[in-house]
Amino acid sequence: MSVRDRRKKEISDFYRQEFVRHRSRLGTQKSFFPEQTYAEIESVLDKIIEEMDKISQVENFEELASHLLHRIDVVTSLSSSRVDPTYRVH
Repeated sequence: MSVRDRRKKEISDFYRQEFVRHRSRLGTQKSFFPEQTYAEIESVLDKIIEEMDKISQVENFEELASHLLHRIDVVTSLSSSRVDPTYRVH
């Protein structure tokens, strides 16, 4: 595996883990969402997590992943969480 491929894999793994953390956070907020809305958000997160290796092949992967993470953070507010600072993204 080349250095470039290894770096992409490490970045992909980082973003996958961040999305997993957001999915966990979403689970704690389930009661705040209508059932259908929660299911849709959960489905999107699952798809992103499952397809992160494919997403990482996109030319502007880091920008795309960062944008997706920001959009999910708007829903979960994980990065601004003061409850458990270990769950902060930024």
